[in-house]
Amino acid sequence: MKDVQNSIGNFLFKIDNVGIDSFTHPISIKTHDGICFNTIADFSLSVSLEKDIRGINMSRLPIFVSELNKDGWYLDDLKGNLKKLRSKLESKDAKISVDFDYFITKTAPLSKYESYMNYKCKFETSIIENMNDARSEYDAVLTVEVPITTLCPCSKEISEYSAHNQRGYVSVSVRYNSTVWIEEIIDIVESVASCEIYPILKRVDEKYVTEKAYDNPRFVEDIVRLTAERLFKDNRIIWFNVKSRHMESIHRHNAFAEITYSKNPEETI
Repeated sequence: MKDVQNSIGNFLFKIDNVGIDSFTHPISIKTHDGICFNTIADFSLSVSLEKDIRGINMSRLPIFVSELNKDGWYLDDLKGNLKKLRSKLESKDAKISVDFDYFITKTAPLSKYESYMNYKCKFETSIIENMNDARSEYDAVLTVEVPITTLCPCSKEISEYSAHNQRGYVSVSVRYNSTVWIEEIIDIVESVASCEIYPILKRVDEKYVTEKAYDNPRFVEDIVRLTAERLFKDNRIIWFNVKSRHMESIHRHNAFAEITYSKNPEETI
């Protein structure tokens, strides 16, 4: 059978990235406590293509996903898989992006009802051939989005009673030199919020979270600075981006703040 995509041509450009995205597949993720968590993920996989070849063998990409370790894997494990992907497609560069919901059990503060809370996460990895020294450059980024409650310090200060509050979303992306777990990022963000978000709240819990938020007012600027400070003090983390977006309850607009920081190799706390 004729292999059309493998035909040789004389094209003007090489292709930086060609592949598939929105490929949904079950995965098993390693967790901080050593067990595996099953969820559904959307994959994006791509490779580079030299200018003398018409196309890639696209069917190898979903096959590659189906062959990922069923016993559980984490962002760190994708480096070896990237090399396999690059080899399978006979390409110089390869990229994998995995979007998924990560669930943890959360307990209501006073009623103690338990339920699952989902957090949107992403693994992004790439391996690119360095044309200057024939070595490969590997990159991996973990991103976690954490929903929080914030209460406005200004509103609290100027009002005789009450203050406006809203839900916010804090997105944290990190590069690290030693494993940083999803749960650790969640803990950092929730610890600096006015209050955590809970999937189940009874009346006693509502009273608790309302009063806790009132006692811990935060601007959007406070959230990104406090989160960045915690990330900066973690010697495993070599680069981070923090963005907080608040769905303002009394304004027509939303509010956001963002910090990106890259550590020097010798910069530790």
